[in-house]
Amino acid sequence: MPTDVQHLQSQESSRVDRVYSPDILPRLQSLLADLADIDCACERRLEAIERSFGDESLKRRKIAELWRDHQERRAPYVAALEELQEQIRGCFE
Repeated sequence: MPTDVQHLQSQESSRVDRVYSPDILPRLQSLLADLADIDCACERRLEAIERSFGDESLKRRKIAELWRDHQERRAPYVAALEELQEQIRGCFE
């Protein structure tokens, strides 16, 4: 079992040996949380449409519109994740 001193030394070593910016992890977590929120909201809307009464062709159109809107809302976050991925790759080159 590591002692407190060993643990602190390990933490200090990892801070010094970092190869990426410390702001990457919070940015990644934030982007993933935003995407999860968008996905959950879409899922709730989808379930509401599917449970609703009415014309099936109207439901299909609403679902298609929902998916288009969903992709549009996600696009900037996905692009930001791709940029972050490139930034991370750059740290290891």
